[in-house]
Amino acid sequence: MDTQNRFSVRKVPHRDGTISHWIFSPEGDLHRPSLEVLKPHHAGTQQTYAYSLVDHLNWLRANGKSESSVTLPELQRYMKALMGQLDGIAGVPWRRPEQGPLSAAAAANVAMAVKAYYAALPASTSTLRQLQRDLSPAGKQVGRGGRHRVVESNPLSPRKSARRPRFLPDEFVEQLYEPGVLHTARDVMIVTWLHDGGFRVGGLCGLRFCDLHLVRDHPCGQRREPHVHVIGRDDNPNRARAKAYSDGSVSSDGYVLDGVIRAVSNDMISTFYAYVLDEYSRVQHLVDHEQVIVHLGGKTPGRALSTNAVRKMLRSACDRAGIAGRITPHAFRHKAVADFYAESDFNAEMVAQEHGWASPSMVTEVYGTSANRHALKHLRRAWERTARPPAEDYLAPEDQEATTTKGARDVR
Repeated sequence: MDTQNRFSVRKVPHRDGTISHWIFSPEGDLHRPSLEVLKPHHAGTQQTYAYSLVDHLNWLRANGKSESSVTLPELQRYMKALMGQLDGIAGVPWRRPEQGPLSAAAAANVAMAVKAYYAALPASTSTLRQLQRDLSPAGKQVGRGGRHRVVESNPLSPRKSARRPRFLPDEFVEQLYEPGVLHTARDVMIVTWLHDGGFRVGGLCGLRFCDLHLVRDHPCGQRREPHVHVIGRDDNPNRARAKAYSDGSVSSDGYVLDGVIRAVSNDMISTFYAYVLDEYSRVQHLVDHEQVIVHLGGKTPGRALSTNAVRKMLRSACDRAGIAGRITPHAFRHKAVADFYAESDFNAEMVAQEHGWASPSMVTEVYGTSANRHALKHLRRAWERTARPPAEDYLAPEDQEATTTKGARDVR
């Protein structure tokens, strides 16, 4: 498909400093039907939906299809083509050669955007009305005990396999804190806040000083212990945005309220002050924003640190620590949530509230599998109590060997 004959996503700046991601036609006109889907969302979700929809619009254009005549089987074939699962002839290629097949998670995002797009279109033809009915089958109830909710299925979504996040071993964390691995107090603070707090990297880089209430009984009055307010903002200079399900506000006294209120450990507070007093103070005169974490040197001292810079810092630290592979910021979140889930006696509601999920089912679906590693100690006890003799004598614990010998004498 010719590059000049494609729909495209453009960043549209607004007077208040926010940026929207809107779709434009090959002729350079704003694609207004997609605005009904994009405008209600914040910047992060809007960007994801925009790039998902622009791919679908390019597929329609390349294959001579229209929204009013496309059918559900055609959309399902489109989704399979996105994931590289379609055999045989699938119409005119519309993706660039460098665009590989989508993962199941990325395809699920496309499925959500495409379904929302067709649901928002005026039902101008009988074919479109039928498609809208096909895309909205009856929902099913999910939940345990007396708590149930109706989940609406999406016929375009790929089948989900069990989500099992990669577990970050304690040994890797210990290696990161070896002398010479983390070069600055800022980097020590970042790793500590990721590890203890389980922050998403966008939320960490999006923190402002006014969000930090690091004293007991803070005047905001929303939590007695030291805490921070994680708030999704679209006007951060580093474009970092927290994935927050509730908006923040400001009290009459000027204190930040609401958002996702997160507790902080003593080490988190200590590393923050070490960074501020030893390093931030040196570049403070160059700072023209409210972000907490900044560049300390190079060509842009004082500039707000981006999420990509945090990932780059972790890659370099892993190299210095001799850690094979790479540790992503989200790996710390997997570890923190799984550990808290186990320590709270698998209280999904408590974990969801602390770490900022709208539903506890997300915790049980994703992080419960990681927490199950704590079952291994109980399995080992069960294995050690087995009635069968050990496969090899040298594998038997000393107390089991004694029991086995005594049992043999009793039999004789």
